[in-house]
Amino acid sequence: MSYFDIDKSVLSNDLWPDFVNNFGIVKARLAVHQALDLQRMQGTSFTLPVLIIETCGTALINTQVVKNHIGLNYIEDGMILIYSNKFNSMQLLIDNKY
Repeated sequence: MSYFDIDKSVLSNDLWPDFVNNFGIVKARLAVHQALDLQRMQGTSFTLPVLIIETCGTALINTQVVKNHIGLNYIEDGMILIYSNKFNSMQLLIDNKY
């Protein structure tokens, strides 16, 4: 059984702001960079990094799963999926490299 239940998850615009409010921008950015580092070290063009907000854990998920659920046709470098098992929701972000 998978930790991610993407088919039952809803899209949210509140996960990132809530995460920043709870942990602060410095720790939130560090968590994002750790997820992106995992993608660079062990990911492929068919994976997307995931930041699990309850644990600040990271994982990789197949891009096709995300594309099928969200309907997004294009995944670009620097994208990250923020996932909450508690709220059964997810939010897709693009890392601001500037």
